[in-house]
Amino acid sequence: MHRTIIPLLSIYNHFHLLKGFVSRDIKGRFAASFGGLIWTILSPLATIIAYFFIFSIILRISITPEETGTGRFSIFFLCGFFPWNLLADSLSKAVGVLVAEASIITKVVFPVELLPVSIVISTLVVNSIGFFIFLVYLSFAGYMHLYWLLIPVALMLEAFFIMGIAFFVSALCVFFRDIGELLGIIILLWFFGTPVIYPSSMAPSRLEWFYDLNPMVAYVGFIRKVILQHTFDHQSFLIMCICAMISYMLGTWFFMRSKGAFGDVL
Repeated sequence: MHRTIIPLLSIYNHFHLLKGFVSRDIKGRFAASFGGLIWTILSPLATIIAYFFIFSIILRISITPEETGTGRFSIFFLCGFFPWNLLADSLSKAVGVLVAEASIITKVVFPVELLPVSIVISTLVVNSIGFFIFLVYLSFAGYMHLYWLLIPVALMLEAFFIMGIAFFVSALCVFFRDIGELLGIIILLWFFGTPVIYPSSMAPSRLEWFYDLNPMVAYVGFIRKVILQHTFDHQSFLIMCICAMISYMLGTWFFMRSKGAFGDVL
């Protein structure tokens, strides 16, 4: 239990260091580019426009408002895409963060656990910009509701869920470098196993057990219902809380247990 509290204490005691890591990661994504940090707005905006064009003009996939809260598939998709992309983007960057910072870890004494945390936070910041732009559009389209106040809560729970996995895979990658390639395959399969590009009602009934074991079904579904259907899914919220707690505790325990060997292996 003590090991799971240490990362939280490190965040509190070394907040300025964490802030520096987050700032460096955000700036590093657009380093040497002419637009610089302007791309943090232009990139998600281009993503939104591209998906709106594909699903509204080319594919024209039809869904029912009674089932999803909207008749436009592009809106339905993007409501699930942003919380999913937060997971996929965070893990793909966090898995190799310790290996990439090996020169610092082996020469400087500092709270190494801040590195995976900074990746998750910076990814949350970057993705939240696009999500905010999307929500502004939805507010003008008449979807705004008081239930939207639950969105930051849901994203915070998802961030803790992702953080636990980020701690685990980043530590594991120190000892098994192939975990990065394996994680890419897992994320791809996980994406199609999560109702992001299709309503959950389309899933075969014989696979209900699989969706019950997939935590991202609860995160994506809860955020969609809050945004589009203006409802509070108590069951999904409970699952989100439990998964965030279990993921964080197990991930931080494994990371802190392995931390002592990082210097020798790296």
